[in-house]
Amino acid sequence: MARFTLFLLTLALVAASSNSKHGGAFAGAEHDDLPQRQEAMAEAVRTMSSYDPAHGGDEAVHRAMGAVNRELALLRPIFKAISKMPEGSAAEVRAKEEARAAANDLLTRHLGQLLPGGSVKMEEL
Repeated sequence: MARFTLFLLTLALVAASSNSKHGGAFAGAEHDDLPQRQEAMAEAVRTMSSYDPAHGGDEAVHRAMGAVNRELALLRPIFKAISKMPEGSAAEVRAKEEARAAANDLLTRHLGQLLPGGSVKMEEL
């Protein structure tokens, strides 16, 4: 069962990454609006890095978080499927770890395509 689930997740990751003309994870999913999405993420980074609660700006932070959440929503179903994978045997645990690593790699590439500088390092939480 674990190998079949891993196969399905791998298939989903490959299909998602092949949908893009630019080689990114989901750039071509609906419309190729990559420049607008990059600008939205750059604005989100600027907004969050300059945020000072003493000076307000809560609306701008909410807009910035909305942009980030829209991008993360594209990958959320994959991470939810991984969290539901069984862990009854050592093989299932390994399959879940491999699936999580592949999903983290996809997330890193997706955010790297959108964020200024194009470099993202994901830390394990």
